[in-house]
Amino acid sequence: MDKSKKGVAKLANGSTSDNSRANVRSDKRNGLARVFEAKESSINRLLLGDHNFQAVYDVCAVHIVLFAAFKIARDSLAAGRLSVELPLFYLAMGDFNLRSILAFFLTELLLLSLAVCVHPGFMAWKTIRTWFPHTLPVDIGFLIVYLLGLVSAFATVMWAVFTVPICPALSFVIGIEQVRLSMKSYSFLRETVKKILTPWNKDDATGPAVYYAGQMEPQVGSLANYLYFLFAPTLLYRDRYPRNNGPINWKNVMAYAAQSMGILWSAGVLYQELLVPSSFRHSTVVTSVLNSFAIGFIILLLFNIGILHSWMNMNAEILRFADRQFYTDWWTATSYAVFYRKWNTIVHDWIHAYVFLDIKNLLGARGLVNIVPAFFSIAASSIIHEYLLAISLGFCMPFLSMFFGGAGVLLYLFNPCFLMKRVSNVFILAATGMGMGVITFGYTLEYMSRQYCPQEQLNTDFFFTLHLMNCYVAHN
Repeated sequence: MDKSKKGVAKLANGSTSDNSRANVRSDKRNGLARVFEAKESSINRLLLGDHNFQAVYDVCAVHIVLFAAFKIARDSLAAGRLSVELPLFYLAMGDFNLRSILAFFLTELLLLSLAVCVHPGFMAWKTIRTWFPHTLPVDIGFLIVYLLGLVSAFATVMWAVFTVPICPALSFVIGIEQVRLSMKSYSFLRETVKKILTPWNKDDATGPAVYYAGQMEPQVGSLANYLYFLFAPTLLYRDRYPRNNGPINWKNVMAYAAQSMGILWSAGVLYQELLVPSSFRHSTVVTSVLNSFAIGFIILLLFNIGILHSWMNMNAEILRFADRQFYTDWWTATSYAVFYRKWNTIVHDWIHAYVFLDIKNLLGARGLVNIVPAFFSIAASSIIHEYLLAISLGFCMPFLSMFFGGAGVLLYLFNPCFLMKRVSNVFILAATGMGMGVITFGYTLEYMSRQYCPQEQLNTDFFFTLHLMNCYVAHN
């Protein structure tokens, strides 16, 4: 894989060392505000600074290529001709007809249009509220309009996914877009409404002039700034972000795209070979369960490199977005509290700013001031993930929420190996890998049960009722 050295070194040279804390400035009124800086991703920093890590990274790339060659050779020998069997990809794409494609693009267009309308709607609210001595009715009216927009987006997604319907892969993309644009529009409103309700000046010695470090202006940002934000690889709105001055490095863009696609293909083949049961016989299911324990961490690692590293860096390069700290060194975490902060900083920053800090400020200085906000933060994260899985798979099975809200909360509060950092790190990585494997297998088993034991969708109970036990009993 291309290490993307050119264009990366400039960022790495001016960056600080990787650590668990995001770049923040404190203020009594805002708590902690994320300050964006020109910083390279952790893996790229390691590739540039450590030749041994570079060699290990290249070995992994070679194994992906060899794995692909082995897969093609085996399928070709079995078929007697050049062939690649990808049943999982065929299942994910489903009935790829013209109606589903049109529904997908219409839904994407509507979601993007609703998100874009937030900025002119905000400017209209800013103007109209000055016409009245009492602004509360105007504020409530525009809030209702915004909520109706969110409901419209949700209804459109439900129509596309369950009425048309569209395939699981496109359903997942639509779900991601809905959640992403909703979180972005909410961040824009939260950060910009404060400019109207509590005006400030850039020369102030405290407040937004300080804790935003010049990345927010006292005036409302332009529509161009908002449109850039809608596509930028972050969920937190700022009027300006650190940008690369040079031209787009299209060689790096193609390298990141190739990495992402290669890892996606490898993860799909690995998933098909070891996790998807060929039948619901007892021995087959047990074998798949044992496999899930073994490859859970590999799936986790491939997701991190393929999505949070390669895909996000590709988008950042296209938009010349300089802060590429989409994750930090989660593999060194010695507790789940640290792991949650380091694993996905994009989502963590949003939840920290609008869930954790809001609840913490609401509680004030009362007891358990950090535990309660942490619980709601984990709950918010689990709900988002559960919704995306339900949208893409076509059923609701709160398996992930049980892990997040149950074992996840307990492990967040208590680290059984806290006396030895190395043991704690091994425990966190092992537990996370096995948990990832079990969660992935649980959803796989339920989805495959609906393929092996199809039932008529008589009512909405089909969406909420689990079928795996009935199908397992029927086959044994």
